[in-house]
Amino acid sequence: MGRGFLSLSYFFALGALGAIVPFLGGRLEAAGLDGGTIGLLMAMLPLGRILSSPVWGWVADRYRMAGVLLRLGCGMALVGELLLLASGHAGGPVLAAVGLFVFATGRVPLGPLVDTVILDHLRAVGRDPREYGSIRLWGSVGFLGVAACAAWMSDSGRDPLILGAVLLTVTMGFAFAFPTRGGGGPAPIGPALAALAREPFLVPLLLTAALQALALSVYDTFFSVHVQALGLPASATAAALALGVTGEIVVMRFASPILRRLGAANALLVAALVGTLRWGLTAALADPVALVAVQALHAVSFGFFLLAGVQMMAERAPVSVSASAQSLFSAASYGVGALGGALLAGEMRARFGSVAIFQALTLVSVGSVVSAAWLVRRTRTPQT
Repeated sequence: MGRGFLSLSYFFALGALGAIVPFLGGRLEAAGLDGGTIGLLMAMLPLGRILSSPVWGWVADRYRMAGVLLRLGCGMALVGELLLLASGHAGGPVLAAVGLFVFATGRVPLGPLVDTVILDHLRAVGRDPREYGSIRLWGSVGFLGVAACAAWMSDSGRDPLILGAVLLTVTMGFAFAFPTRGGGGPAPIGPALAALAREPFLVPLLLTAALQALALSVYDTFFSVHVQALGLPASATAAALALGVTGEIVVMRFASPILRRLGAANALLVAALVGTLRWGLTAALADPVALVAVQALHAVSFGFFLLAGVQMMAERAPVSVSASAQSLFSAASYGVGALGGALLAGEMRARFGSVAIFQALTLVSVGSVVSAAWLVRRTRTPQT
C-alpha cells in the first residue's frame, strides 16, 4: 500500500459521509419529525460508535486483523445506509434508527483503524507521523466534493443517499486491498492498555475530545436546521460547508509544521479557544454572509483538534495498542461527545429554538478550554 492508495481510500470513505451527514438533520425535519425525535435518531450515530469502538480496536490489536475488520465494517455501513434509505419509504423512525446505528457501528473501523495504518506506513518508510494530515486531507476533499454533488442532487429531487451507497461500495473494494492480517499471532495487549490508562495525559485528552466533538457534531447535524430556522436559503449551508472544509484541507496540508511548532497539547487548546469564538458568533449572527464567513473558523476548531488528538495518541500510547488508542479517542470524541450533543441539541431545538443550541455550544467550548489547559499542564514534563 502506497501513499496514493491510502489517500484514495480516505477520499471515498469520507466522501460517502458527505452524501449522508451534512443534510441529515434537515432531511429528518422535512419528514415531519420534531426536534426531540431528531435528537434521538441522531444519537444512534454516537451510540454505535461508543459501543463498538473499543471492540473494533481491541480485536485489531489482539489478533492483527485490521483488513478483515475494515471489510466487515464497510459491509455493515452499507447495510445501515440502505436501511436509512428505505426508511424514507416505509418503516419511518424505527427503521431509520436501526439504519443509523448499524451504519455508525460499521463506520468505526474506517476512522481509527485506517489512521493506525497510515501512521504505521509513515513510520515504516521513515517519515514523520505528523505528515498524517497530508494524507487525511484527501478525505476532506472527498467530503467537500461529494457534499456539493449531494446538494445538487437534493435540489434536483434526487436522493443523495443513493450516491452514498455507491461510494460505500467503492470503499469496500478498497478495503479488500488492505492486508488481511498483520505479522505475528495473537498479541497480549492487557499490560499495554493498563500502562496507557496510567498515563497522566489520558483523562484530560479524552475530556477535551468529548467536549470539542460534542460541539462539532451538533454543528454537523443542526447547522442546516439553524439556517432553515433563520429563513435563509439552503445555499448558506452549502457555502458554510465549502468554506469550512476548504480551510480544514489547508490546515491538514501544513499539519506537520503546525504540530511541530505548537505541539499537540497547545494545538488542542487553540482549537478550543477558536471554537468558543465560533459558536458565540454563530448564535449571534443572522446575516447570511457573516454567518457563513464565521464558519471559516472550522479550519482551526476542527482541523487542529483532529490532527492534534490523533498525534498525541500516536506519540504517547504504546505501539502494541495503537489501534485501541485511536479507537478510544474516537469513542470519546465522536462517541460520548457526539451522543451528548445529539441529546442536548434535539431537546434545545424543541424547547428554545436553534439559536439556543449555539449559545449552549459556546458554554461547552469554555469547558473544552479548561480541560485543554489542564492537558497542557499535564504534558509539560518531557517524555522519557
